[in-house]
This record gives sequence, C-alpha cells and structure tokens, in this order.
Amino acid sequence: MSTNLPILNYDFALNQLGGNEALLSKMLGRFVSEFADVSNEVMALIEDNDFHNAKMKVHTVKGISGNLGLQALYDCSTRFDALLRVSETNQTIADEFSRLVTDTCTEIRNKDLKDTSQANLSESTHSREQSKTELINRLDKNEFIDDETLTNLIAGLGIEEAAALDLIQLIEELQYPKAIDVLKKIPN
Repeated sequence: MSTNLPILNYDFALNQLGGNEALLSKMLGRFVSEFADVSNEVMALIEDNDFHNAKMKVHTVKGISGNLGLQALYDCSTRFDALLRVSETNQTIADEFSRLVTDTCTEIRNKDLKDTSQANLSESTHSREQSKTELINRLDKNEFIDDETLTNLIAGLGIEEAAALDLIQLIEELQYPKAIDVLKKIPN
C-alpha cells in the first residue's frame, strides 16, 4: 500500500522539471487548486455509476501525481484506476484515495517552495537600470536565464514582491514579449 511511500518526493519532482524550483512550486500550487476536491467529484461519479468519468479523473490524478513526485497518491491512483477500469471499486481504496488527496494537498501547502527565490528578491548586486537592460536584452534574444540569475536580476529591479513573482512567472512561461512590456514600464 501507499503508506511506505513519501507524500512528496521533492528531489524527484525537481529533477522532472530540470531543477526549476519556481516552476515546481507553481505546478504543485496548481495541483492543489485543481485537485483538492477531486475525491468528492470521483465519489459522486461512482454513486451515479459513471465509472468512465470517475476513471478519467483518477487517471488524470495518477498521471500528474506521477510526474510531480506525489508518490503515495500515484500508487493509490494506479490501483484505483485499475479497479475503475473494470467498473469496480471498494470502500478501502476509495477512502485511501480521499485521505491521500487531502494529505497531499496539505503537504504541498505546508512546503515552503519559494523560500530561496523570495529570500533573494530582497538582495541584489545590480542597479535597477542594469538589471532592466540585461533582462530585456536576454529576453529579446530568447536566452535561457538560470533561476539564480533571474532572481538576482528581478531583485535588482526593486519592485514589489507580487510584481516580481508575476514577472518571474511570465518569464518561466516563456511569455517574453509580455515580460519585456512589463520591464519597459519600470522606471530606471
């Protein structure tokens, strides 16, 4: 059973995303917002004898949890998916699935995935103008910017933390033209 597996294998998940902690934090946060209530949705579908859609939801959780290193939930989802595939279920696995969805979301909420980037947002070795110019130039050339450099350059802009995190998100999502527009609006 899943009890011997970790709720979150952070190192595995980080490796899956090429070491990008900010992206992992975003993906885990998205998991919580999209799947916190999935066990209730699955149980309602089972009560309606809609095993196909229940299986689809569990299968989706299985795939995402596998990629994000949510190992206990992945293991349980794999077993639950197999039962639903043949239109079967049992209360033990349904209860385990519900418990693990809750435990996984709690673990993610409690994990401070942003401490490295947020701690660095207040420190900078670049002036605002240097940071802004370098960021615009690198984004304009579609250059890869490693997490530490990006965090330092963003910190050098001296902008509010929320704005900084929004800008990081644009860059990580490869929305460079939007990020450049935001940067151009920041005074030197």
